[in-house]
Amino acid sequence: MEIIQEVKYDETMKTTVEPYLQQRCISGYTDSYDAVGKLHVLRYQADMPKGVIVICHGFTESYPKYDELVYYFLQAGYHVWLPEHCGHGWSYRLTKDSSLVHIDNWKRYVRDFLHVCEYIRKKHPDLNLNLFAHSMGGAIGTLFLEKYPEVFERAVLSSPMLQVNFGKNPTWLVKVLMVLSKILRWDLKYVPGQKGFDHVYVFETSSSTSEPRYAYIFNQREQVPQYTSYGGTYAWTRASIKATKQIARDAGKVQIPVLLCQAGRDTMVRAEGQEYFAKNSGNTRIVRFPDSKHELFTATYDIMLPYYEEVFDFYAEK
Repeated sequence: MEIIQEVKYDETMKTTVEPYLQQRCISGYTDSYDAVGKLHVLRYQADMPKGVIVICHGFTESYPKYDELVYYFLQAGYHVWLPEHCGHGWSYRLTKDSSLVHIDNWKRYVRDFLHVCEYIRKKHPDLNLNLFAHSMGGAIGTLFLEKYPEVFERAVLSSPMLQVNFGKNPTWLVKVLMVLSKILRWDLKYVPGQKGFDHVYVFETSSSTSEPRYAYIFNQREQVPQYTSYGGTYAWTRASIKATKQIARDAGKVQIPVLLCQAGRDTMVRAEGQEYFAKNSGNTRIVRFPDSKHELFTATYDIMLPYYEEVFDFYAEK
């Protein structure tokens, strides 16, 4: 597979990738699992499909961030489906502030994802479904695998959020803040360190190691308000902590083949949770990329080439 070169990245995306995707994309909506709102779902059709890959995206992300990845999946012969989670992109929100990422319960993410996957299964009864899940999507996807083990044949977890990283904040302080936030009903307030989208270009401290890729995604966020999800609420954080505890407790329920891709310079999620899951689930293999930041799929060529080789070889295994 040929990786897009950084030297002409923006030009290649606009003249080659975007037109290719537009020709193969069907965009639509479906109800959330409880009909509270509408989920935005994108369906990309490969020419000669040998399987289906369902993308479970990460925190504050929207579908255009996955344009390059979807392009590679289509080129490799996979249909791709990409639902946007509650509070992200063009899907329904539980708050009016488009920068806030808020959820009442992590089960909402999982049940919405199941609702979409059941529809995908009906559309492709003769093709295997495979999961690609990144960061927050990795937590959603792992919970999904624990509860619904029969849906996917294989799963790639890319920098999955299996343990929340609170940086230098001590555990006792985090616990106090979470209890206090519930008592004082701070559900819709940003947690410390989080804020609304401020339109500031910050490649150096971003989760990407490829500036052309970072710039491409940043420019999209600048232009479309629906792409500006940026900071989590106290309620989202409490729900995330609870979800990762459940993931660890039920890791043994995941028996399908799992490829867990770990970024060595990751500051967004903790490696300990990934290591624990790999050790305690049934069939998980960790591949480490020591020079990468959190976003392995927006990295430099030297990181992305072996990363994609691992991913595509894994999906091709029988």
